[in-house]
Amino acid sequence: MSETLDETVAKSEASAAFEREVGVSGLRSNISEVGNRSFLKFVVGRQSPLYTYALHASQQNLSQSNPFRGALGISVERPLHFPGSTEANALLTLLTRSTRAVSQDASPQGFVVPYVPFQKGEDHLLAQPASHIVRGRRGVGKSTLIRRAVQILSETSAVVAVLDMQTYSTLAGPELIYEVLQDVCDSLIESANRLDGGSDSCAELILVSEKIRAREVNADAAPVAIKRALAKVTRKLRRNAFVFLDDFHLIDFPSQPILLHAVHAALKGANGWLKVAGLASLLYTYTPTIRKGLQIPGDAQFISLDLTLENPEAAELHLKAILASFLDAVGYPLTSDVIPESALRRLVWANAGVARDFLQMFGRSLEHAQRNKHTVVTLSDVNIAIGEFGQQKMDDVERDARNEAGDLLRMLKALENLCLEDRKINAFLLRTEDSRERVLVQILSDLRMVHLIHQSITPNKAGERFEAYILDYSLFTGFRRRPNISEMVPEEFQFKASELRALPRVSAGLIDGKAEEADPAN
Repeated sequence: MSETLDETVAKSEASAAFEREVGVSGLRSNISEVGNRSFLKFVVGRQSPLYTYALHASQQNLSQSNPFRGALGISVERPLHFPGSTEANALLTLLTRSTRAVSQDASPQGFVVPYVPFQKGEDHLLAQPASHIVRGRRGVGKSTLIRRAVQILSETSAVVAVLDMQTYSTLAGPELIYEVLQDVCDSLIESANRLDGGSDSCAELILVSEKIRAREVNADAAPVAIKRALAKVTRKLRRNAFVFLDDFHLIDFPSQPILLHAVHAALKGANGWLKVAGLASLLYTYTPTIRKGLQIPGDAQFISLDLTLENPEAAELHLKAILASFLDAVGYPLTSDVIPESALRRLVWANAGVARDFLQMFGRSLEHAQRNKHTVVTLSDVNIAIGEFGQQKMDDVERDARNEAGDLLRMLKALENLCLEDRKINAFLLRTEDSRERVLVQILSDLRMVHLIHQSITPNKAGERFEAYILDYSLFTGFRRRPNISEMVPEEFQFKASELRALPRVSAGLIDGKAEEADPAN
């Protein structure tokens, strides 16, 4: 090997580095002479922030002897249409990287699509020194919100611990308390050590962690020991401590308030604050019988992330802004050259304000457009993707609601029979009073199998209130297509009261095969 790499080897190294950052393989490139120096230029379809980032990162990763170090660029050749472009393939990789439900990796690798904030500044609220419970349906952005709050806190040099609670989903009782408290301690120690350069500020907290690991301290006494040690850390560093527990609903249901009580006790009075995120219908945050957990509003405040179809205009604006941000990263505006308005509206409506579902389903729609050699993402591409997505949602029912999964599937089947088979409509009314059916529908809503469209309907007499829901589009679209289904879609973002009142009603006992109530017109 000579002092500089052979041109073929150098080109191969540079191409591999650039393709790794872009997430697309097999890119064309050419060598051009500028003055007395050779430049390697990658052929792409648009100028974009992603390529700017990839060029810089590739330059940094090339070996010192590579003659193209400092001599990389791009050459633009406009594609005939978006689905067939390099940018579409790069976008698919970005979507895959960005829609993983991970909150713990506070420093993601590679290009990051700019964060699109929720409309009420929930990220800055979550970063405040207070305890919070973040509620929202699966995929609505709870983990993303946690990552954003951690990013904000990093600018204040706060002590931060983030735990993905799926890790502990098979544990219960004292063993659950021990394992979570040990990892909270270790994460706080790691964060504090980064702030003070590894001094002895965490010496006592390290000893407590070791005692918990060796089970030398009682599970009930461990929070007290952590609190005393953590108070010394936060006082010395003059910083607050924040503990984030993501996907908390996956924890054994009876154990949830007991675990929250222990973690909160370890933080309260030590300049520590607890942040919990999960599905509202599967969270059990306080038990009055033994007075353990987090009481609202005394111990913590709620932050709700749901953009439901009760406010379809806000949901549509939020999802469009997110997709526009991803497209901008690869150099495309959100126009009919990418996806026609009819297909986009269908995609927005079918995903009911859930950002991760929306982005993943757009990715699948794009893949179908590529496979069918369409010039844009069509309505048929969207419908097929919606139908395919149903199995993933069914898997989520099994994953997130293990103990309830059987009843949930029975309830879903009963709703399909009532709405899709008998009444040929994709919506229903549910009485707001407590019932087994209402509990199951609320869980199905959190799992995105039904979607709330109106919170208070009075079909007949005063005081008799109902909620209105639609069934998820995956239940009757694409591969599961059912003919002649009347769809509830609002005109100008508003439902007609007469249409809502005429919807079939779910009665108590529907899950057991009982007939629905009398027609609301009677």
